[in-house]
Amino acid sequence: MTYPKLIAQPRKDTSAELGTSAGRGRLPYDLLRQASRRLEVMALIGAALWVLGPALARLALYTTNPADPRITRLGDIDFICALGVFISLALFFYLRKGERDPALVMDLGLVYMVVTALDVGLMIHWGPASATPILPTPMISWIGPVILMFAAIVPSPPWKMAVAGFVAASMDPLGMLIGRAAGVYRFDSALDTLVMHYPNYLLLGVAVVISGVVTRLGQQVSRERELGSYRLGELLGRGGMGEVYRATHRMLARPAAIKLIRAEVFAAGNGAKAQLATVRFRREAEAAARLRSPHTVALYDFGVTEEGRLYLVMELLEGSNLETLVRRHGPLPG
Repeated sequence: MTYPKLIAQPRKDTSAELGTSAGRGRLPYDLLRQASRRLEVMALIGAALWVLGPALARLALYTTNPADPRITRLGDIDFICALGVFISLALFFYLRKGERDPALVMDLGLVYMVVTALDVGLMIHWGPASATPILPTPMISWIGPVILMFAAIVPSPPWKMAVAGFVAASMDPLGMLIGRAAGVYRFDSALDTLVMHYPNYLLLGVAVVISGVVTRLGQQVSRERELGSYRLGELLGRGGMGEVYRATHRMLARPAAIKLIRAEVFAAGNGAKAQLATVRFRREAEAAARLRSPHTVALYDFGVTEEGRLYLVMELLEGSNLETLVRRHGPLPG
């Protein structure tokens, strides 16, 4: 009796694309698309926080001093927060409006991080000027956690995160300088800006490490998705048996769809049952390959990966599925 042979290539063999400078650091499309959705949610949460911050500040002020006129008066900080709300909502609706290039969205996310950091830097250094210059004390402002959060949620090459994070961390010193120029923040030397906010630059180092880990995990996913002569791409769907991916052949231009069967489906029983299920899977695949009806998809290949996951390589049909069709056009006539 013959069994499906292991056709997944050794781990040390990677595709030519991953071996080039263009492919190195590139993350799978569907992972970038998921990150785009997370950035969309983050922008909406950011808008809510820019509204919630001044509201809670007024509530705290009312609790301690109900007669304080600042409770009902709009100040410069409120306009800074309003700018944060506008930018966050603009990004949210831009991402919500349609399908965007995920790689471009990730770069846009880094720009959003820098702009958010500028808003934070202005807000925390904009207030009534003290009678004497402040004593510079090292501190971690909100910009530090913002950089760490973006490093984990917005996957980018470490060098991009290093550049964008450095600019973002510099928004605190810049906010101090702008505040002094406007006469609302007093300190002696420009060096005080670095003395006060150098901890944020230390957190930037942590953010670069996080970004490197996220990038390497994405590259590992790319390598793990290489099956024999096929390279997995976008996730098309997920069901009870496993997942279906768009795939491309290493040598042929023909696209395909690969269905990966979860190992747990066959491992649920004992060894004999799992072996019988594998044999049945092979027979069904051979029978499907002999079908010539125009109403069935062609079966190109099948096998089992090194991890013990069975897979089918099938004809890829371009177009919309029934669920997408109904969602776009509503109920269809019978």
